[in-house]
Parts: sequence; C-alpha cells; structure tokens
Amino acid sequence: MEPMSKAKKNKILEATDHLVSGESFSIHWDPTRHMAWTDVEHLETLDAYYDSLDYISHRSKPESFISLLYVLAREIMLNYKYALLKKHLQPKSRLLDMGCGTGAFLAFMKKRGFQVYGIESNPKARGICLKNNLEVWDTEKGLAPSSFDMISLWHVLEHLPDPETSITAYKGFLKPQGLMFVAVPNFESHDSIHYKEDWAALDVPRHLWHFTSKGLIKMFNELGFDFVEKRALGFDVFYICYISEKHKGRSLSFFRGVIKGLLFSAKAFFTGKYSSWVYVFRKQVS
Repeated sequence: MEPMSKAKKNKILEATDHLVSGESFSIHWDPTRHMAWTDVEHLETLDAYYDSLDYISHRSKPESFISLLYVLAREIMLNYKYALLKKHLQPKSRLLDMGCGTGAFLAFMKKRGFQVYGIESNPKARGICLKNNLEVWDTEKGLAPSSFDMISLWHVLEHLPDPETSITAYKGFLKPQGLMFVAVPNFESHDSIHYKEDWAALDVPRHLWHFTSKGLIKMFNELGFDFVEKRALGFDVFYICYISEKHKGRSLSFFRGVIKGLLFSAKAFFTGKYSSWVYVFRKQVS
C-alpha cells in the first residue's frame, strides 16, 4: 500500500493542512480496498508536519480550555476502553500500545494490573512516558515473537505509510489468538459527509489513509485476523466537529461543534455512521 506508486486517479477531495503548513493535499479513492488515501510525495518529510504545539496527543498537561476538555474526555474514554478490553483479556495480560503518545492509556492499564509496554517515536512524548516509569521504546525492532496478548493502535493506523506491512509485523508479536484493538476515524460518518474537505479527521498529510468499516475489516481478514466486534468512540465527534468548524472559519466554532456533534450522534444511533470506531480483531490460528 504505497500511495506514491499509484496513478493519480479517482481524486475525490483537495484538503488543507490547517495545523502546520497550510499546504493542500489531494485525497484519492481506492475502490478495490474500499478506502481513501492522501497523496504525499515525500514520506521522509512527514516528521515536520507533526512539529506543532497544537498536536495534543504529544502533550502531558492541558494548556487551554479546549485541551482541558480533551483531557477530561480522554479520562472518560480510558474507562470506556478498559470496559471493552476486560471483556476479552485476562488480568495481568501483556499489552503493547503502538504510538502510545505520553502514555495515558498505558498508565491507566498499569494501575489495573496489566503488564504494559509502548512504542513511541516522538522523543518528547517518549520522555514523558519514561519519567512516569513506563516501559516505552522508540521502535518495535527487537521485540520477541508471540509475546503479547494484545496490541492496541488508538488512532495510529491512519498515520502508517504501509499499514499492511505494519499489521503483518505486529501480528508476529501476538500470542496465538492474540487480539488487536484498532481505533480509526470513519470516512463514511455523518460528520465526514457533512464537512467534506474541511473534515478535521482528514488531518492531511498526517493521516495517510481514510478507512471505511468494509475496507478495514477486509484488510485484516486478508492478513489473518478474524473480526470480533466494533464499538463507537462517542466523544470523538465533538472534538472533530469543533475543529472542522474552525477550518470553515465559523464564529462560535466550539458551540457549533457541540450542537453538530449531538446531531450527528443522534443520527448515527440509527444509521451506524459514527465519527470513529474501535475494532477488535483476533489473530487466526495457523
């Protein structure tokens, strides 16, 4: 899955990087994989697009009212994630969190008796993890095969240049019938359809892939995983709508975002077109 090698066809959107550069990037639809991809000419330059004080996942403390709300919502969602995980995992299971940021999820699960480990390439975020006595590395190279009960990717998969190759590698670190939890934005959500090129979850060029449920489940099935279940991440829509309203230059963007988030959540209750999903996949027995 290398977007640079593809013919420039099936272009569906032109989106702007509102976070760092102000550049425009084209988004193309792949009808075979049932997903979209961002055309990025030079993947080796992507690190520069993460160099922003507004990139919240690399922060350890809230620095504004909005980031405070983000942290509060994150605490609620940590409990939600834990409720989902404990349905499938035994106490003291070994967990590996890919792209763990500042380690909020790892710290939360560690307090509940799990053995937790993380991978985080950002040195500042990783440094915060290490200060909090979390075992976090900058790369997965050197990890022992079949050593984890679960691997999580909380809004990470869409950032990976070659998700198929990465998933195959991560699969090797899972024990037989180990689990993978994958959270991604829903490209077919009501907020995506409404905001189009201004949809904040496009987050070009950091988000290289834009997944649908059909496409994601198909990809994991082909890579040797069984689909177990999926659950909506209910708070994501409010933050995404708020940022999308900012992208559109609307006044009172926070309040508009909350109102539209409520509207889209109500509609999704009947249609299933939630803003984000977390999927649970189980490694197939060879």
